[in-house]
Amino acid sequence: MTPRVRLAAALIAAAAALSGCDRPEEDGVAARPPATPESADASLALSTDSAAPLANRRDHWRDALRALLADPGADTLAAADAGWRDLYDAFNRHYLTLAAHACVAERQPVLQRLDAWPLYPAYVDALPAWPDSGIVNDPALELTGASLRRQQGATADGEVALGFQPIRLLIAGAEGAPRQAKDLRAEGDEPAAALRERRRTYLKLAADQLQADLNALHRDDGLSLTSLRCALETLDDRLAALQTHRQATAPEEGLYIPSVSVEILESTQPAAALAQLSADANGDARAALESGYPGFQTALDQAVEEDSWAPLGEWLHAHGG
Repeated sequence: MTPRVRLAAALIAAAAALSGCDRPEEDGVAARPPATPESADASLALSTDSAAPLANRRDHWRDALRALLADPGADTLAAADAGWRDLYDAFNRHYLTLAAHACVAERQPVLQRLDAWPLYPAYVDALPAWPDSGIVNDPALELTGASLRRQQGATADGEVALGFQPIRLLIAGAEGAPRQAKDLRAEGDEPAAALRERRRTYLKLAADQLQADLNALHRDDGLSLTSLRCALETLDDRLAALQTHRQATAPEEGLYIPSVSVEILESTQPAAALAQLSADANGDARAALESGYPGFQTALDQAVEEDSWAPLGEWLHAHGG
C-alpha cells in the first residue's frame, strides 16, 4: 500500500459522474434477488435474548454521533466513543442472527462490509509515520457514499473504507495516535480546515452506510436449515480470523485491528452464540440442525460444557464446512 491514496484519472472521472449516487446502499446488490425454494420454504427462527438490544444501541450511537458533529468537544467525543463500543458489543452479541439473515437473503457482502478486519489504518486517515496518508488526506477523491463503497477492498482486502473499524479510527484514532476533538472541527486556517471537514464528511457517510447495512440485515424473513448452517460457518470463519490476527494491534506495522475491537470480540464470542444456540426458545432450530446435520447437538453440548467453539468447529469441518 502506498502511503497516500491516489486514483487513476478514469476512476476520478467515474466518481464525478456518479457524484449524485451517494445514498447509502442497503442491499449490497442492484436489486433484491428473486425468491428461491430455499427462502420460500423458510420457517425457522433464531431468537436472541440479549441485554444489549441492537436497535436501542443503534439509536444511542446515532444520537451521540450527531452531538459530536454538532459540537466537537472532549465530552461529545468520549460519548461517541462509548456509543461505538456499546453498538459494536451489541452487534457481536447479535452476530449469529445477522449472519443467518445475510445467508438467507444472499447479503454476505453486506455483513462483511459492516466489520471487515484486519485493515490498513493509513488507508483511512493519517498516522504519525504517514502524515499525509489516507482517504481523508486525498483531495483528489470525491467523498460520496458511492466513492467510499468503491474504495472498499479496491485492490486488497486490507483496504477497508467502511464499517465499524474505519469509524473507530475516525472518532478515536489508533493506538499511539488518539483522536482530538479539534480534529473534527471545521475551523482554522487552510488547508487544516478543509482536511477536518473531509474527516467530518467521511465520518457521516460511513455512519450512514453502517446504519443502512444494519437495516438490510435486520429482517423478519424466516430462516432455513441451510441459512442456519451457513451462519455457523460464517461465525466459524470469523473466529478463525480472530485467532490469526488478534495480535495485529500495532497500527504502523501493516494490517491492524484495534485492541478495543479484539477485547469486545473476545468478550462476546463465542459465548453469545453458544448461549443463543442453547436457549429454550431455539429448540426448533436445534432440532432442525440435528436432523439435517447429525451430530450437531452433541457438538453443541460439548462446546457449552467446555466453553469453547472448538467442538462445533470440528463438527462443521467434519461435515463439509
